[in-house]
Amino acid sequence: MLCPDHDLEMNFFCETCDQLVCHYCITIEHTGHVHNSVKVMAKKHRKELEKMIEPVEEMINKLSTSREKVVAAGEKIGAQASEVDQQIDLYYDELHQRLEQQREELKNKSRELSTKKRKAISVQLEEMDFTKAQMLSVKELNDAVKNGSDQETLFMKKQVGDDVKKLTNCYSKLKTKPVELATMVFAPMKEYKKSFPQFGRLFEDVPIPNNCEVTDIPTRPLVGSKIGFTIITKNHNNDRCSKGGSHVIVQAQSSRGGDVVPVEVKDNNDGSYSASFVTKQVGEVKLSITIEGNHIKGSPYTIMVYPNYKTMNKPKKIVNDDGKMGKPWGIAFGKDGVWAVADWSNNCVCIFDSQDKLIRKFGQHGTGNGQLNGPVGIACDANNHLYVADYENHRVQKFDINGRYLLQFGHRGSNNGQLNHPIGVIVHNDKVFVADSCNHRVSVFHLDGQFIHTIGSGQLSSSYDVTVTTTDQLLVADHDDNCISRFTLDGTFVDKFGDGQLKLPTALTTDQFGFILVTDFGNNRVSIFDQDGVFVHSFGSRGSASGQFSRPDGIAVSPNNDVYVTDYNNKRVQIF
Repeated sequence: MLCPDHDLEMNFFCETCDQLVCHYCITIEHTGHVHNSVKVMAKKHRKELEKMIEPVEEMINKLSTSREKVVAAGEKIGAQASEVDQQIDLYYDELHQRLEQQREELKNKSRELSTKKRKAISVQLEEMDFTKAQMLSVKELNDAVKNGSDQETLFMKKQVGDDVKKLTNCYSKLKTKPVELATMVFAPMKEYKKSFPQFGRLFEDVPIPNNCEVTDIPTRPLVGSKIGFTIITKNHNNDRCSKGGSHVIVQAQSSRGGDVVPVEVKDNNDGSYSASFVTKQVGEVKLSITIEGNHIKGSPYTIMVYPNYKTMNKPKKIVNDDGKMGKPWGIAFGKDGVWAVADWSNNCVCIFDSQDKLIRKFGQHGTGNGQLNGPVGIACDANNHLYVADYENHRVQKFDINGRYLLQFGHRGSNNGQLNHPIGVIVHNDKVFVADSCNHRVSVFHLDGQFIHTIGSGQLSSSYDVTVTTTDQLLVADHDDNCISRFTLDGTFVDKFGDGQLKLPTALTTDQFGFILVTDFGNNRVSIFDQDGVFVHSFGSRGSASGQFSRPDGIAVSPNNDVYVTDYNNKRVQIF
């Protein structure tokens, strides 16, 4: 190979310029460049070429492997087509067999009806022929009498008359019209081609149930409202199907009572299906979703349906002990739906059964064991033992559910273990939390009354009630500060909420879904917050009518999610 510029053999290679050059080029134009003889450079660059070509060789190997897979896929498609053809033939052979069977059934029915009708016609003809024969016989007898002697005529007249009378009667009863007619008609579908059902479908983009999924499930669906979600179908490549037509079945069943909730499913014809239902029960709903008879990924699902407190306005029942209830304050639920109310003015505790019927009262005014002086807050532990905040006696007394005195703890003071007008009380994890109102704190005790520690000292203005949330946080109704303060169970302050919405909050509780319900004393209503402290709704107003309050003081949620509110000045408990 000769240099085009100098017509000399190109025996050198300039690595810097990546080109062949002659001796003259090296000395004149490529000084300072990396270069060497063609022989040396070729040896070096052959190794580079080997490395350079390695990815190509790897790609060739991969492409060969991929091609084998593609060939196998093509063969599989052909084999699948044959298999599908066989399945189609088998399926439609069965349909053809069913059609032949139906044809024979119809023809057999036609023959049965024809035989029945012809038999009835045959019997009718026999009756008609028999009657006609009798008529001919009488006519012949009459002709013979007419041609007989006078004596024979007169002798036979009566018999002929009797026979004619019998024949007339028989003829009147004889069915002379056909008892059966040719009324059988085969009614084929005139436009059977249009109305003929599609007995099968052939899919290319088949949804694989285990790849399908549900989206758009609401995080906090409310009872009584439409709960909607979307089902996305996916094929074997986990790609979304582009068409509808799949047999999608959705069933919703409530965990409470097992009621089946109707579900509406709409095919969007784009590989997705919209489903929705409405349930009238709070709690878990089991959602079963199948495609072509198989559960999709994650099915059955569990959806928690939350109460819709915005629909809560009128009570479903009012309890007042037939007018004998004094001024109720605290309220608490025990086992089996039994509940207790602390009656401030009557200095007693009232026990009601799960049907809200009074079953007993205990307590009387005094300072002795088991006596009460202004009972306010009340709580119940796992053993159905009651803890009553004895306000004017500055203590908490413990009773069994039958009213038997067990023990007491606390006395007036501000030291550890002492109380100053305790109001709210709750039992959680075998600990008793007491809202120590005039000591501006929460005091914590063991179930036997042994003092543990205090919470909120220096951070609370007036602690009226306490409760523990579903996330194990302590909430305190700070009456004078018009808010709810939140602490960890070991006493660390977290935050407060309710400013601007509450006026003198007195009592509070939580439901199983995390909603926080507060008796809003100054506004004569119940205010509701979500578990983050965001205001949701309120109900009630000042008055004595149903649904109105005059100083709501206590609140509790029953095992079946009803809300019980003590209406202090109206001397009643309203159940929502």
